[in-house]
This record gives sequence, structure tokens and C-alpha cells, in this order.
Amino acid sequence: MSDFALARAFVNLDAWLESTRQPGGYGGPVAHWWQNRLQFVGPGLDWRYEGLLIGYTTAYARTRDSRFADRAVRAALDLTDGQRQDGSYTASQFEINPGFLGTPHEAAATLGLLKAHHLLPDRERALSTAARNLDRLVESLWDGKGFNDRPGIRGRVPNKLATLAHAMLAYQQLTGDERYEPFVRSALNDVICYMVERGEFEGAVHQYAPEAGEGDGRFFPYYNARCIPPLVEAATILGDRTYAGAAEAIFGFVDKTMHEDGSWPQIVYTSGRQASWPRWTAGVADILLAYRALEKTPPRQALTRLLTAQLASGAFPTAEGFKQQISQRSLPGRPDYRDLLPVVGWNDKVLRLLSAMLPRDMPLPQATVARTHLDVRCWGRNAVMTETSLDLTITSAGGEELYRWQKSRPWAETHRLLEIR
Repeated sequence: MSDFALARAFVNLDAWLESTRQPGGYGGPVAHWWQNRLQFVGPGLDWRYEGLLIGYTTAYARTRDSRFADRAVRAALDLTDGQRQDGSYTASQFEINPGFLGTPHEAAATLGLLKAHHLLPDRERALSTAARNLDRLVESLWDGKGFNDRPGIRGRVPNKLATLAHAMLAYQQLTGDERYEPFVRSALNDVICYMVERGEFEGAVHQYAPEAGEGDGRFFPYYNARCIPPLVEAATILGDRTYAGAAEAIFGFVDKTMHEDGSWPQIVYTSGRQASWPRWTAGVADILLAYRALEKTPPRQALTRLLTAQLASGAFPTAEGFKQQISQRSLPGRPDYRDLLPVVGWNDKVLRLLSAMLPRDMPLPQATVARTHLDVRCWGRNAVMTETSLDLTITSAGGEELYRWQKSRPWAETHRLLEIR
């Protein structure tokens, strides 16, 4: 893809992201493998801020366009202003918002804040916000031997441990304060502990470990890829090549699981069976970032698949195949509405990827976005999903409004989707 096409994709995505702004942050519904959040559409101080802050910071560094520095500063204020008294963030659980103390979401947001630190007018406040959040995560999740996924409930989630370690490393790199280093090493050593050492699934990391040393036999290529950049950074900052070797091993698994069309299965099981659907569209950007972290060229077919999916609104769709999530069989007809639903917490990942690929110092084109009008299936009904800069609606073929996300408001105005069977 040409430099101009990459730049145009970036500015169009930026225009869509601007349409999702509300007082306090970036809002919108969430579609996810685990569950969906359609009624609450207010700002979420979750992992969307990782990609937003790093993406806009990188875009400014590459283009010197002050708009992007301003966007990074504004996003940082969302976090500093939205921090709760206990150090956690408001609405930080993504697909189960508006809960707080979300993992890996708070650590991811703090990582973004630290990566944007040099652009911020009040750097001390940003560092204080980051430290208070990291301290809260330690206080809530550390059990004396490692980090749990939820307070008081034993269980490790390696990709979340990697993100937490990444945020702690960023704090150490900025401040020289090594107080979090033992936690970093513990978290990343647990990631390696739950990595398959040899055989067919060599390099794969179990999704969840209910007990020490016992993985659950599920390997998500997407979440495996998210372990790679933190391990690469740890190898450099801590001077420990063990982490670089682990990153390469995980990469080997991720790379070999890609389909010919540039997509990845959702889950690979130790039985050899796969859950192929849904296959992420926007989220693939995080996998491609893992390639770049290891200085490898992202697969052309994966990058092409991602970039050609961009909607007229400037947003990128969430996935392909939500309607096949249960049956795992290819089904004809219209896509499920969740496939095409644009989600800030997936699009931030594309922003981050594209920002790193922007040509340096090239004048950017004007955004050219338009209303979208997409045929979808919604709980067994034919429907149309329409989006403008002001709202997104889903209307049945008979004209009944099933859903309305008014972008300026934190709750969906019409929410009949869960009533329809």
C-alpha cells in the first residue's frame, strides 16, 4: 500500500475516533469474544487508551502535526481526571463496563499514559496517576507469589501479566525507580511458565492458569501476540535475553497459525481443534505490531485484509463470523451486526499500527468520510446498520428501530437487541 493510502486510512480513522468523543473520553459499544456491552456507551478508561495515547504520540513524532499532540494531551487528561480515589480508573472493564479495576485494561491505559509522558504539560501529575494505578493493581491482585486476574481469586492470565509488566517497565524507564522490577520479573516469568516448551504447540501460551503450573489448554493467537512487545522491551531494559527468546518462541506459534487469507483463528486447543470464528479484523493490528516489535515484516495478506476492511465512516469493523461463534460452521448470508460494529477499543489498535507506518514529514491528506449503510443480521432478523458522525442505528427490515447509539450520550437510547430472539 502506498504512503498516501496509509496516510488517508489514518486520517479517516482519526476522524471517526473524533466522532466518538464525549465529555470525559471516547465512548461507544463493545463487541467481544467474551461478551458484549451495548447499553453502556459512555467513555471507557480501558485498553483503548493504550492505542490512542501511543498512536497519537507516534503520529505527532512522525508528522509533527500538532493536532495529534493535542489529542494525546486530551486523552491523558481523560485518565488523570477519571482516576478514582483508590487509584483505579472509571469504567475500565471494556466488555463489562462501567466496572472498574479492569485487567489488562488499567495497566494498558497506564502504559499509554507513560508513553505519552513527554508531550504532557503536567508530567508530574501523569507520573503520580500512573504510580497510583500501578500501586492499586499490586495491592488488589498480588497474592505474594504472582498476580491474579481478580482480587482474592487465584488464577493467572499470561497476556494480562505481560501488559502489567510492560506498564511497570515504562514507569521504571521514565523515572529510574526500580520498585516494580520484582513484580515485572514475576509477571513475565509466569508468562514463560505457561508457555509450551516443545512439540506441536511449541511457543504457545495458555490463556488461563487456574493453578500454579497448570494451563487450560487454550491458545489464543491474538492474546499470545500481545505478550510479545512486553517481552521484547523487558529483554532490552532488564538486559535478560531469556525474555527475547520467549518472544521469538511465541512469535513462532503466532506466525504458523495464520490462515492463507491473513486472518487468525480465535482459539487453538491442545486437541488440535480450532475455534475459527469470529476472526478479528481491527484487532489483527495488535498481531501485526508483534511482528514489528521483533523487526519482522508483517504478512502482506494480513495487512491488506485489515486495510481493505476500512468502512466509509473511517472506522474498522470488529470481526468476521460472530454468527458462527457457537456452531463454528461457515454460514451464508448477511454478517452479524457485531462483525461490522465499530468499537473504539479495537480501532485504537489500528491507530497505533498505522501511526508507526506513517511516512515521516509528509503532509497528510484531508479526511474523506461518509455515512455508512450496511446490511446485517440481528438476532435472526435482516436489518440495516447506519452510522453518521452523530449516531449509529440498527433498524429491522420492517422499519423497527432496534438500537440507537447517540454518540454524545453515555447510554444507548434504544436497546431492544437483547429482547429479540
